Amino acid sequence: MDVGKSSCADVVTKPPSLTFAEPLRMPFSIALAPFHLRFKHPFGTAHGVRTGTDSVFVRVSSGPHVGYGEATLPPYVKETQASVLARLRSFEKEEVRSNDLISFFAWLDADLAFGKAPAARSAISMAFIDLVSRRSATPVEDLLGVSQLSKPKSMATIGLCEPHEVAEKLDELPAMPVLKIKLGGSHDLAVLKEVIDLTDRRIFLDANQGLSSVSDALTLIRQAGGAERVFGMEQPFSVDRPDLTADLARRTPVTVYADESVQTLRDLDRAVGIFGGVNVKLMKCGGLDRALQVIHRAREIGMRVMLGSMSESSLGCGAMARLSGMADLCDLDGPWLLANDPFTGFDWGENGFKWKEGPGLGIVPAVQLPFDPIGA
Repeated sequence: MDVGKSSCADVVTKPPSLTFAEPLRMPFSIALAPFHLRFKHPFGTAHGVRTGTDSVFVRVSSGPHVGYGEATLPPYVKETQASVLARLRSFEKEEVRSNDLISFFAWLDADLAFGKAPAARSAISMAFIDLVSRRSATPVEDLLGVSQLSKPKSMATIGLCEPHEVAEKLDELPAMPVLKIKLGGSHDLAVLKEVIDLTDRRIFLDANQGLSSVSDALTLIRQAGGAERVFGMEQPFSVDRPDLTADLARRTPVTVYADESVQTLRDLDRAVGIFGGVNVKLMKCGGLDRALQVIHRAREIGMRVMLGSMSESSLGCGAMARLSGMADLCDLDGPWLLANDPFTGFDWGENGFKWKEGPGLGIVPAVQLPFDPIGA
C-alpha cells in the first residue's frame, strides 16, 4: 500500500490496551549517564547548525534484568542535561506509588515536575517499559497494546547544505524511500534541483518554522517536483501563524505536518483544519504511552501520523520504531547521522527497521557508558 496516497482511514488502529499488570513494587536501582552525541557532519536546520546533542541515558536494574531509556536535549528545547539529571536523581528518593505500568504512568502524570519535563519522563518510562518487558518475557508491543497494522514510509535526512554537497550526502544515507530535506538555507532552490537531478526518491520538506509566505512554500514544493513527488511539508511557518498554514493547506494537495505547533495531546485539537498530519516525538510528548495517545487521537480527527525524533541514538529511535506499524511515515534516521552512537540493535534493512526479536526493546549499549548509580 502506498501510504502517501491513501486516506487516513486506510490505516486502522485500536486503542492501546495497557492491561499488563506486572508488579512494579520490586527492588530496583537507577543509574544515569550524561553523554554528548556527535554528528558525523555539522547538521543544519532553520534553528541553526549543531555538531551534536546533549543526552542522558537511564539504566534501571532489577536482579539480572536491565532496562534502558534516553533523553535527548537539543538546544531549542527547555530541558537541559543538568535539569534532566537533577529530576531523575530525585526519582528513587520518592515512593513509586504504582502496582503496574498503567498506574506507573498515571503516577508520573500526577507529578508536576515530570509534567514539565517530557524528555525526563520519556527516559524513565522507556527504561521501565524495557525492564518490565524483559523481566516478564512479554514483547513491548504486547505490553503497550500495539499492533503491526501498516508498513510506513521511512525517511533519511539531509540537513542544510551547499548544492555541491548533495551528492556526497546522498551517498552516505541509507536507502530509505523518502528523503527529508531541511529548508532555511540561502540555496534551498538549488539544493532541491540537485536532489531532483540525482535521485528519484520521494521528497519531504521540513522548514522548522523558517518560511514567511505561502508563495515561498508553494515555490519550494514546485521545485521539489510538485504534489506527485513531494510526500509532505513539515511546519513551514511559525507557531503563531496558523493562518498561513491553513492557507497553504487550501492551496496544495501536499499534506502539511505539524511539529513545533503540536507538542502534546492538548495541542492536537487546535491543529484540526490547519494541519493534515502531526510529527509525534518522544521528547515532546513524554514517552511511548503518551505517543500512543497522540497517535490514536490524530486518527480520530483524520490526521496522518509521522514518527520523529530529536537526533536520538539507536535507543530512542529504536524505542519509537516499536510504534511504526501505526504510522504513515517514520523519521527515525538519527543513528545514521551520529559518529558515536553508544547503543546497538536498531538497523535498517530492505524490508524496513530491524531489531532483535524477543522481550525488551532489543537495544543495548555498544560501549561502556559512565553510568552513575543514584544513591551510591
